[in-house]
Amino acid sequence: MSLLERLLGEDTPDEQVDLEERQHEADDTLNGRIDTAEYGIDACAVTGIAVVNEGPDGEPIVVPIARFSLGEDVEEPDYDLVWELVGEGLNALQPALEGVFVRHYDIQFTFDGDELFEAEECRRVAVTPDLADTFVSDASFNTGALRDAMLDADDIDDEIAPVAWGESKNYSSTANAAIVTNGAAMAAGTSAGAASCAGAGAAGAGAAGGTCGGV
Repeated sequence: MSLLERLLGEDTPDEQVDLEERQHEADDTLNGRIDTAEYGIDACAVTGIAVVNEGPDGEPIVVPIARFSLGEDVEEPDYDLVWELVGEGLNALQPALEGVFVRHYDIQFTFDGDELFEAEECRRVAVTPDLADTFVSDASFNTGALRDAMLDADDIDDEIAPVAWGESKNYSSTANAAIVTNGAAMAAGTSAGAASCAGAGAAGAGAAGGTCGGV
């Protein structure tokens, strides 16, 4: 039985337990770093880790997901703020996923609607592991340098990282992906860790990680 089949089954494989612990660690770190009032945002959370494939030794290949709600009344985001939050998301996700096969990091932004899972608009910045590693480990490679590198490397294909600003990908609608979040690996359609913005509803609220300070 493949890893994805086991993650989508009724049992709890060791890989799932490990990823759940890493998600919780990243979510705690994000909560500790973000004051929503200071940033002027509504909420944020590490909402899940999508297992999108298996490596050559059967190890999970993952996409960790952090999501920020920019506000119900925001129609056009402040992109300077967006990139600051991308940096905060990477500083929470990358250390927690050390040693895991990461395809890329998804930093998602909702706006023009209600908080993390009911907004009308949802966009993402998809950061490659090499850029994330450099950003977290090299103090001279700051948010501006990350943004410039992402813009230079983005080839306008929203499906493949790096994506400097594109449509969010709904991993829960993909048959060959599992979302690990809050103690459960959920099949397509039941996890809001990577769900589209509008219509996630109660499933979204139940699947989210913690929300950041001030919410």
